[in-house]
Amino acid sequence: MSLGILATAALLIPLPTSPALGAPGTDYLFVAGAASDRLLGYRVGADGAPRLVADVPAGFGNLSVKESADHRFLYVLAITPAAAIFAYEIGAGGDLSPVPGTPTVLSEPPLGMNLSPDGKHLVLLTGPSLDGGAHLQGYSVAANGAPTPQGVPVAIGPAGIAGGPVPMPVVSPDSLNVYVSNYSGGTMTRFELRADSTVSAARESVRAGGGPVSPTFSPDGQFLYTSNEHTSSVSAFRYQPTTGALVEVPGSPFPATGLTPHGIGLSPDGRFLYTPNALTNDVTGFAVQPDGALRPLPGSPFPGGPVGTMPGQVFVSSDGQRLYAVDLAGTSPTPTVALRGYRIEPDGALTPDAGEAVGTGLLFSAASLLVAGR
Repeated sequence: MSLGILATAALLIPLPTSPALGAPGTDYLFVAGAASDRLLGYRVGADGAPRLVADVPAGFGNLSVKESADHRFLYVLAITPAAAIFAYEIGAGGDLSPVPGTPTVLSEPPLGMNLSPDGKHLVLLTGPSLDGGAHLQGYSVAANGAPTPQGVPVAIGPAGIAGGPVPMPVVSPDSLNVYVSNYSGGTMTRFELRADSTVSAARESVRAGGGPVSPTFSPDGQFLYTSNEHTSSVSAFRYQPTTGALVEVPGSPFPATGLTPHGIGLSPDGRFLYTPNALTNDVTGFAVQPDGALRPLPGSPFPGGPVGTMPGQVFVSSDGQRLYAVDLAGTSPTPTVALRGYRIEPDGALTPDAGEAVGTGLLFSAASLLVAGR
């Protein structure tokens, strides 16, 4: 079973002190709904309680939410009423204001996107085109946050082969390479990202597990991880900055102990990795070894919500003390997305919050993002 159509890659970038956001220690969790035309923002502080601070329109079919490298801007992909990239400036209290000149209308339906760590580029996957294929397109990012397409889209094969229901790109720490998950083929494919924001043809592919999703780099940029939905495992690769190659870590892929892992969340210090298991309604935790290998944490997997809640994304707070899980679907009689909180113990184990999960009112979690505060 593929859950790629319901949720996409998660992203956590440490946020330095900035006038754009609120007090140190404050994180903002943004959640979009695939069947709801809203993007919601929640302030989550030391007490862990989410407080709604933003509610803006973002079209239907939201497939990805990402932030700029300087943490000033938020980007959302939507399919209808027009295929577009929505861009917002993040205010001091987590409120969102549309970037002038956006949304950016697209000629093909969007599938997935990401931004480069140097803040200069946005990469977008679109498809299917009239020939049934998918394309990778580079965009430059202006000082005001507006994206502008550069060069011509690069064909990357049939939309399904390129990445399954929702292809998920990620940019290398040095902003020189883009990697796209090949959901059907079980691989990661590399493309070069040039200084002018254009992208090359495909270079090489490496084998991952079955149905790789949510490619995520470790905080130090040394390792890339993917959750593998079909084989319920996590693949680990060492990044080679001189060539852009990915070298599989010995022992990879590592069993997730739950069924259909999806998102990936890493602690800010890189010591722990977590992945939500949608079909078993729990969260797997790993201790990250110096060579990038993963060792299951004692007590893992940790309980999630009731049967059918389907956790799809997880995020670790900026202080490394809390984890938030975003349900994909919720349960009847109110099948809406909910936010669940956990305390992270010193050994990485998770202790669920005693209170009820916070309902968002959104239908299906298409994308979510934690903007981390200092």
